[in-house]
Amino acid sequence: MERKIVECEQGGLFSTIWVPFVSLKAVRLGSKRLQRCPIHKKWEKVHRVETSTLSADALANARVVTDSRIP
Repeated sequence: MERKIVECEQGGLFSTIWVPFVSLKAVRLGSKRLQRCPIHKKWEKVHRVETSTLSADALANARVVTDSRIP
């Protein structure tokens, strides 16, 4: 499964497994999800980010920070 870069409500960037129409560790809210942010250690709304809009440094940092593989 491919990891996608997401951004939480507070602006934290991290990578997560994002499967369309499937949520094992998040609550789907349309195009957003309620998911535990590994940066802020709390449940927040997250949304996918187009990697082309991120700088190389931001993208590299976001790929390093990952959420848990299982719920």
